[in-house]
Formats: sequence, structure tokens, C-alpha cells
Amino acid sequence: MQFDPEEYATPQAFARDPAKVWTWYDMRRQEMAGARPNPAHTALAELEKTGRRVFVVTQNVDDLHEQAGSRDVTHNRGSMWHVRCLRDGAVEENRLVPLTEIPPRCGCGGLFRPAVVWFGETLPRQPLETARRYLLAGEIDVCLVVGTEASFGYIVEWSFHARESGALLVDVNPRATGLSDAVGFHLEGKAGEILPWLLPELS
Repeated sequence: MQFDPEEYATPQAFARDPAKVWTWYDMRRQEMAGARPNPAHTALAELEKTGRRVFVVTQNVDDLHEQAGSRDVTHNRGSMWHVRCLRDGAVEENRLVPLTEIPPRCGCGGLFRPAVVWFGETLPRQPLETARRYLLAGEIDVCLVVGTEASFGYIVEWSFHARESGALLVDVNPRATGLSDAVGFHLEGKAGEILPWLLPELS
């Protein structure tokens, strides 16, 4: 099924046809249930086991960092494994695959929606505040910007803040990004190839 954000990932699409949106998300959840961490996820978790504090901020809505063993993970675009009630705002974990009811409903009778950030929505406040608190602590040795084109303003802002606080800024991406000219190092390649080689050097 081809993805059209106007059909599946906006509040307007959900208001028009919640069953259609949930059918698509149910398919994605089934695919995600079979996904496993790649070497980049594992390398970050292994670095944490050495005693270094590793704070992960991810735009991904899966739980592969947690599966790999990372404990300090902030999802700034939500999680596919959480649902939010449109009536009372309650957020619950839901790992039913496949869903037994489409669209799923809360115990209060309200419709659940995927607890992810859709197009046109703002990022949730709590993960943004968590990331900012960590940055303001000023105890970051290395800031890795991995697998993003750095096209979002907050990514650039956070990266520069870490650099100004004394962190070594490293960009890991198969091609140049919006940060490549401003970082200490731009490492061109796939995260799953570079991080397993790089991170043991930081332990």
C-alpha cells in the first residue's frame, strides 16, 4: 500500500476515516513487530554497558533502541506501541498484533489514535523538555547526529548547543547533511557500519 500522508498521517485523515487510518497503522505495527535492532542500535547499547551515560533522542517510532538494551531513550515523535484516547487524553501501551478492534477504543468509549506525531502537529512537550534538560546539564563529551538530514530546526539547535557546551559534534550519514560543514567530523556511511567501529573507541 503506497503511503500518502494526507490519507493516513494527519488529524484530518483520522477525522474522515479512523478505520482506514488504523488499518494502515495496524499493518505497520505487524511489520514492526518482526523488526530487530541493527548493529548501530546494539553498538549504542554496548557503549552504555561500559558505564558511559548514553542519552538517545530518536525520531523513530519503533522500540529498537530499547530492544537493543538502551535505557535512556527519548522519543520525540511518539511511539507506535502507544495509543492516545481522543476523549480523555489517556495514553496507554498497546502491543496487540494484529489489533482485535479497528478502530480501537478506550475503556471510556473514546476512540484511540496512534500516539505519534502526525504531519501538521507540534512535537510533544515532555520529550523536548527532557532533551533540553540534558543539553543544559553541559556534561556531554560527544554528540552524535545519526541518520538524519538535519532538516529540522530543533536538531540543528540542539547540535549547536551541545557543541557550544564543549561536546565534540559528529555527523554520521551516507551523504552530506545540513550539519556537515559545522561538525568536528562528518563520517560518511551507514550507521550500522560506522557506529560499531566508532563507539568502542569512546568507551
